[in-house]
Order: sequence, then structure tokens, then C-alpha cells
Amino acid sequence: MEHFLDSIAGDGIFVLRLLAAMLLGGLVGMERQSRGRAAGLRTNILVCLGSAAVIVAFQKLSSEFNVNAESVIRMDPARAAAGVITGIGFLGAGTIVKSQNFVRGLTTAASIWAVAAIGITVGLGEYVIAIAVTVLVLVALYVLHRLPIQGDRYASLRLKWTGDFKLLQEVNGWLEHEGAQIKSRTMVRHPKTESCQATLVLRLGKNDSDEEIFGRLQADARFDEIGWS
Repeated sequence: MEHFLDSIAGDGIFVLRLLAAMLLGGLVGMERQSRGRAAGLRTNILVCLGSAAVIVAFQKLSSEFNVNAESVIRMDPARAAAGVITGIGFLGAGTIVKSQNFVRGLTTAASIWAVAAIGITVGLGEYVIAIAVTVLVLVALYVLHRLPIQGDRYASLRLKWTGDFKLLQEVNGWLEHEGAQIKSRTMVRHPKTESCQATLVLRLGKNDSDEEIFGRLQADARFDEIGWS
């Protein structure tokens, strides 16, 4: 019983590190969950806690086996940390969704990777650095999200009509005149029915109005169907 109590007392510092990792990971997770992301509170807590647990266990074994520079056994903390980061890469990749030319989940994947780094830092006992990283991550996710920074936008335009591709050439010229760049296009024509369809991926400028472009095409009676996303 006495040995058990001594063991608990000796592991108190490691338990404190795990609790700190749970808290810091939870702070980032709350921000992600408030935005409705799949990797929310529980996911970030588990990532940060698991990363810290690997490093804590590594350090505990090193102290128990009295591993030093002259020891035959080699335990490199950098290898343990590298293994954690590599494993987290697979989890982060699962949060990235690519649909045609649109990609979602990159920020969530990056936050998972950052949370893993926080867990490693806490596991090493560097609380000040871990807290500083957590604050900076929250600033990047929450504060910078509110800055009015506008960039180019992408849209997919789907057109159907009867005839030939001369109408599409006319649309291409008008879109370029309006400042919209055509990044890619897919065209299909059925010779028997003369029905045509095209899908254009557009890059729109900061000040381009989607409604204006879509409204003008919608008013053109030559099109049988128009889709915009």
C-alpha cells in the first residue's frame, strides 16, 4: 500500500501534465465546435491528451530505466514526437473534403496538427510554451477569422441549351469581359438532338457580383437550364 501511494505521488507531475493537455486542447476544440466543425471539443481533447500521454509515458520510462548519454538504451524524445505528428497527419487528412475545385477542412486539419504539438509540448513539461501556443492558435482561429480579408472566389456554372457551341463562345467572351476567369470547362453535345451542356469553373474577383452574372444568364431565353453553385 505504501509503495502504491509513493507511486501515485511520484506520478503526480505527469498527471498534472495530462490535465493541462486536456484543458488546452479543450479550448481549441470549443472554438472549432462553435463553428460546427466535425473535429470539435472531444476530438481536440483526445488528440492533445493522447499526444501528451505518449510523451509522458516516454519520459517516465526514461526516468525509471535511468537512460542517459552513457546508457546502452537510447530513447530519443524527437522520435516519439515525430511518431505522434505522423500519426496525427492521417487524422487531419480525414477532415479535408475536396469537391471538384472546392476544398474544405484545411483549417480544421491544421488545428488538429497544432493541438498535437500542444500536447507534445505539455508532455515535455513546457507549460509556458504550451499556453503561448494555445493562445496564438485561438487568435489565428477566432480573431483573424473576423478580419475583413476578401479573396478571390470560385463558382461552378452549368448551362444547357439546344444548338451549337457558338453560344458558349459568346458566354466565354462576356464572362472574361466582366473579369471572371474560366479555370476549367467540360462540354458535351448530342448530334442527334443538338442538345448541349457545359460546366464552367470560374474564378471571381473580390468585387464581382454573383447575382449580376447569374441574373443576366437567367434572362437569356436561349438557355434551357442554368445552374450555379
